[in-house]
Amino acid sequence: MKALLTPFLFIAFTLISSLSFAIVSPTQQTAVQQKNQTETIQILWQDLKGKVAPYYDPFSALTQKQLYNLSIYGRVLELQTAVPKRVTQQMKNMAKEAKAKLIADKIDIDDLLAQRDVIIEKRKKAAMTTNSFLINRKIQISGYLLPLEFNQGLVTEFLLVPTVGACSHKPVPAANQLILVKTKQPFKAGSPYLPIRVTGTLQANQQNKNLNLVDGNKQIQMAYFMDDGFVTEL
Repeated sequence: MKALLTPFLFIAFTLISSLSFAIVSPTQQTAVQQKNQTETIQILWQDLKGKVAPYYDPFSALTQKQLYNLSIYGRVLELQTAVPKRVTQQMKNMAKEAKAKLIADKIDIDDLLAQRDVIIEKRKKAAMTTNSFLINRKIQISGYLLPLEFNQGLVTEFLLVPTVGACSHKPVPAANQLILVKTKQPFKAGSPYLPIRVTGTLQANQQNKNLNLVDGNKQIQMAYFMDDGFVTEL
């Protein structure tokens, strides 16, 4: 039963982990544009988010518990339509209980389920949208190291993430919040999620990568790449 519910639960937790995609503010954009193109631009993670058309996201108003209940009810509803023989009585009871809780919270279940696919597509687009102004610019950004490739014990390739635990035991950030970095000079890393500062030329290179992590294998989408990263420990 757990395996049957997993796809819909994944959608719910994706919604939880990315409740909004900020647009680079005019103030931030102006500040960056004042830099000479030949200079190193110091940026924040929010600067990596590209501009997207504003849209209303009804799921952002839900609590994690409400999203969970909606995922349970929605997944069982889908199974009852597609493969009714696979729906057990226990699953029906779970769906009934989840529906009752949503109704008690005055949640319009049908409206949310009808909008689900549209919102997911909009979020995917926002997650992959890059800041074109920063492409092929030399930037400097601080984050946390997730080593991927080694050569004689030295890190040669890594994922730069905005928070400790991202992509491992915490949700995977949006693609435009991840930078795949090849190091200009291999270095020794004492532990995962080491706080570092990276300097290099930012490139837009949307790609997927299979990561073998402690809690299993994950398919990660990345929107940025850097092949000349210079690393400084913080």
